[in-house]
Amino acid sequence: MGRIGFGFALGACSIHTLGVLPAPAWIAALALGLALAAYVRSALLCAFVLGVAWAWSAAAWRLADDLPTSLEGRDVEVLGYIASLPEAAPGALQFTMAVVARPPKIPPRIRLTWYETQLAPWPGELWRMTVRLKRRNGFANPGGFDYEGRLFREGVGAAGYVRQSPAAQRVQRAGLRYPVTQARAWISQRIGQALGDHPMLGVVQGLAIGDTQAMSREQWRIFTATGTIHLMAISGLHIGMVAALAAWAGGRIVLRLGAQRRGWNALHGQAIAGSLAALMYAALAGLSIPTQRTLIMLCVYFAARWRRRETRVSDTLGAALAGVLVVDPFAPLAVGAWLSFGAVAIILLATRGRLQREGVVWAFSRVQLALSVGLTPVLLSAFGGVSLVSPLANALAVPLFTLFIVPCVLAGAAAACVSSVAGAAVLTAPAWVLNCVWPLFEWLAAQPFAVWRLPQPPGLLLAALLLGAGLIILPGLWPTRMAGGLLCAALASYRPVTPAPGDFELTVLDVGQGLAAVVRTASRVLVYDAGPAFRSGSDAGEMVVTPYLRHHGVRRIDVLMISHGDLDHRGGAQSILEAFPVETVLRGPSTLMQGAPCRGGRRWRWDGVEFEVLHPLEGAEGDNDSSCVLRIAGRAGVAVLTGDVERRAEAQLVAAGLAPADFVVAPHHGSRTSSTDEFVAALRPRVVVFSAGYRNRWNMPAEQVVQRWRAAGARTYVTAESGAVRIDVAANPQPEVSEYRKTEARYWRR
Repeated sequence: MGRIGFGFALGACSIHTLGVLPAPAWIAALALGLALAAYVRSALLCAFVLGVAWAWSAAAWRLADDLPTSLEGRDVEVLGYIASLPEAAPGALQFTMAVVARPPKIPPRIRLTWYETQLAPWPGELWRMTVRLKRRNGFANPGGFDYEGRLFREGVGAAGYVRQSPAAQRVQRAGLRYPVTQARAWISQRIGQALGDHPMLGVVQGLAIGDTQAMSREQWRIFTATGTIHLMAISGLHIGMVAALAAWAGGRIVLRLGAQRRGWNALHGQAIAGSLAALMYAALAGLSIPTQRTLIMLCVYFAARWRRRETRVSDTLGAALAGVLVVDPFAPLAVGAWLSFGAVAIILLATRGRLQREGVVWAFSRVQLALSVGLTPVLLSAFGGVSLVSPLANALAVPLFTLFIVPCVLAGAAAACVSSVAGAAVLTAPAWVLNCVWPLFEWLAAQPFAVWRLPQPPGLLLAALLLGAGLIILPGLWPTRMAGGLLCAALASYRPVTPAPGDFELTVLDVGQGLAAVVRTASRVLVYDAGPAFRSGSDAGEMVVTPYLRHHGVRRIDVLMISHGDLDHRGGAQSILEAFPVETVLRGPSTLMQGAPCRGGRRWRWDGVEFEVLHPLEGAEGDNDSSCVLRIAGRAGVAVLTGDVERRAEAQLVAAGLAPADFVVAPHHGSRTSSTDEFVAALRPRVVVFSAGYRNRWNMPAEQVVQRWRAAGARTYVTAESGAVRIDVAANPQPEVSEYRKTEARYWRR
């Protein structure tokens, strides 16, 4: 069964690596492959073909529900049920709606944001709302989070916001729809009433039902830095513990004489009670992928116990793998799936072939070490870093959470459902323990060696790391493990490719309606603008710029240049300053932050590449027109970054003798108040990049501005359509432009 599950998973995953789904004509090839598998009687090949067919058909079906482009930006009235826990954000609520009455071609599931509302929709309620929608949309950058992929996996066909007029109406109170989601919301509310504003409220709610809304960003950071974040995703360990306790209780119950007279024995009681407890806890946790995996494995185990048959753990894992993919064909798009199944596989490899019994402490320590080594390839690929303090933090956290905190939290949640006073009496103990141990986690996370960050390795090096980790984990002789260590050590010596002396790389990142660009030479890095800050409290510096720099192995920034004071250019600056040491900050006159003023005439040279600040010149006025304008000249071409300058500043630059350039980041996102005929004629670039948000309310870049640059002979790119745009200004090979949405295309991206 293990081989069949692996083959099915391999087939399903192969579909999710495609940029475009295969054409319907390929169905014949799929049928031929299935016939061949049946002819040669290969269960593995048959499972692979079935995995391809299942994931392909599911993906095609889901894409068919996407919002058509013609309906974007239009007000539509929908009637639907609140299908998720509403998530509170500053000044807004976010939730998923299952639409039941809608205009034609509106997707059945939509993600909505409701700004400035005093109403509190409850899961399962029926609402009538007027909404404005657009297709799934997210930033597309190297190293960044794939928000579009997340929405696609959740079955969301469009995202938008609730219009204030006409006012939304609650049509029906919560009934029988979405009972599990309603139960989760109610339990979360009861826990909140019991604990009040306790700083560990979010952690307790997360451990009880997987609701982590109340957790602070600092708490998330510390869990991540210490490698204990898995404890906040209700894990297989927690569900297994609950199932084991329920199975024990079920076995004791059937020992009663009345149960035995009916032909029941302890095994029956254990199977029924354990399976039901696992199902209930997994459902309350939101049926995440780790809980699905554990639930299926436990059900297979209890079914075997019921029939008095032995089952191999590898077969159980294979059944769970196939079962999860049947229930959710898009599970491979979530990192949790790889971590969950990978952890179980590592434990199996680390514990097989042992000829002698070990002490509990030694066995636990060896498994923790194996998990730290074995999960490194997945963590590096997904997050670009590994917690070096994870073994120490988990040595304390896993026993503490498993043996005390989680049981107390579950007991307290049950008590809170009966009485807030009783719930507070029980929940105070785990919350107090969390408060006591939290300073230790903070201290571990604050260590300079807490997280080992590496640039994204190439596929071949990642495969070598995976093989090396496997050789270290498998029981064997020391030469085998030494060979595995050498394969892993190759990663430590990896250095990403940087431009040659005299060349440079310019990347205009996809930050929505704003600007952030990164310039790299052979040994130096300049960040020009930091992107916008968002109403949710996050910003582009944290979400886009920092992950991009870490993806490329950048450890320090030589110059951070903030062109001017608008929030869409400086919003992420503080996050960047907190994440990296910055040698020099240059700021425009309207930017109220510390740093040296940006003045026209400033020059410097890095690795054979010339940098010159062209603006602001004497007499520059206003916010946009005082933007820093930067000229970068390498041996293969010249680039100009223009900030938000408009007509007046452009005229000043032309009058000062603005020289032609090969590559230009268009002024003010391509607004009608910039890119004058004289400015375009002076620059005459080959490539122009517009940094603009998808369907932004200002309709930037303006069509006449785009045509003006094209008429001057330039190729134009818009980050909303291309994702991050990278320009390699190199003498050999010739300068080239790459678009992230094309080089890393996935079929679910627009």
